[in-house]
Amino acid sequence: MREALRLIADPTEVIPLLTLFVSCVLAKTALYSHQKKMPSILIRHCRAICADHVLPDATILIKDGLIKEIGADAEIRSDATTVIDAQGQYLAPGFVDVHCHGDGTNRFFDDPTTVSRNLLQQGTTTVLATLGYSDMKSGNIDRQLRDFQQTTQSLETSNIAGIHMEGPYVNPKYGAQTNRGVIKNPDANEYRTWLEEFGDLIKWWTCAPELPGAIPFIETAVQNGGVVGAGHSEATPEQLKAAIDAGLRVVTHWSNATGNPIAAQYKGTRYPGIDEAALVFDELTAEIIPDEHGLHVHPLMAQLLFKAKGPERIMIITDAGYSRDDDPVETDKPCDVSIDGNGDLAGSRLTMSGACRNFQRFTNCSWPELFRMAALNPAALLGLDHEIGSLEPGNRADLILFDHDLSVSKVCLRGVFTEI
Repeated sequence: MREALRLIADPTEVIPLLTLFVSCVLAKTALYSHQKKMPSILIRHCRAICADHVLPDATILIKDGLIKEIGADAEIRSDATTVIDAQGQYLAPGFVDVHCHGDGTNRFFDDPTTVSRNLLQQGTTTVLATLGYSDMKSGNIDRQLRDFQQTTQSLETSNIAGIHMEGPYVNPKYGAQTNRGVIKNPDANEYRTWLEEFGDLIKWWTCAPELPGAIPFIETAVQNGGVVGAGHSEATPEQLKAAIDAGLRVVTHWSNATGNPIAAQYKGTRYPGIDEAALVFDELTAEIIPDEHGLHVHPLMAQLLFKAKGPERIMIITDAGYSRDDDPVETDKPCDVSIDGNGDLAGSRLTMSGACRNFQRFTNCSWPELFRMAALNPAALLGLDHEIGSLEPGNRADLILFDHDLSVSKVCLRGVFTEI
């Protein structure tokens, strides 16, 4: 009471408080007004890809950037301001790509605005900008993260959900373009500093579980809300199991950049490595890069993964890269992979629609299974499956419309359609 009387007696102290109060009210009013002005959208005559079935001739109602209703066309009536006739096209949740370095030409950590826009036009409504070990700058990783954070904070609407750190705690024996000046064993002082400053930004880590200090790192990253995957690694099944017990839940680009350090005891036999062990451990979800010609993962291996893990434990990714100085000027290799100057695979130039098209061709999976692997599973690992990854009412209206060959015609992010 005395403090209140003191403020009344001294108007110079009241005015700043009143100014702050009025500013907050105006900001909240403006936000509410913006939300109220968002047009309601009715999409009719689409084939909606739901969790376990395809709903023919469906209608979906979007209000305030969210999915309000979905059902048979005859069941939903609305005075929506915008009506879209899908003319029998498929409707699905937008793609969620948790492993992407760029858009095939541009690099995320050079131009996040351009890459974000290009990926959105391809149908990727949620993406983790991946900072690979080959792009990490020794002694300047903090600055790379800080610059990226400042740039992306200025984006009004973005599909960037955070960062995937593919390194520096990986095995230098595995992977193209190994940057030996950056690759190292986990450094507790270093990663704790990153987690303290960028913990809300870094959502995903790839590390090699066999490295000294890997288990405490995995435990710390998971305790801070991160997802950790095993990659660029020659972990034994025993080392992988120890990492799982510490909280590791993913195998990074399964069947790529991995090795087996243990020779079999007898000729003609083999000791299981990380890729074989991943098929057995139910706790693990496997990323896969399904390029058109099966160069990253042979089609038969993709079928093996699908049969062993099922759609519940697979994530389709692009691992898309960017143009580099050592790219060959002319190559007879397929255009959806990236080949470095040594002739080695160095990521892809895939889009998510292309990756899904290839995986469906390899495995003959159903539409609901496909979008579980391309949207719902990664959303769930990120803890966002209550917001994105499916066509459930109440979820964000992050949607794509496409033809039978997965050619994307329309993309909707938070209830707003983007130009393609």
